[in-house]
Amino acid sequence: MLKKIEPTHLTHIFCDGQEVELYAPTLAQIRASEKAKDETAKLVSLLIDMSKGEMNEEFINALPMAEVTAISAKITELVGVETKN
Repeated sequence: MLKKIEPTHLTHIFCDGQEVELYAPTLAQIRASEKAKDETAKLVSLLIDMSKGEMNEEFINALPMAEVTAISAKITELVGVETKN
């Protein structure tokens, strides 16, 4: 049987110096986010999963748009395809 592949990950540093590790999403996480009713909810779902729960919905919703744009670029880098935000 094959071993589980460890996802690649990147560190995102917020403007206030906090850091979060973002792990490449699995197929299951992408599929779960597809159930979201809109693109923003999809992004929130992915960020919660990709941070392994370190970020929660309240934290993500309080992010300034500049941070959302920067973290969306990290998602694109990890996924390899552009995500809408």
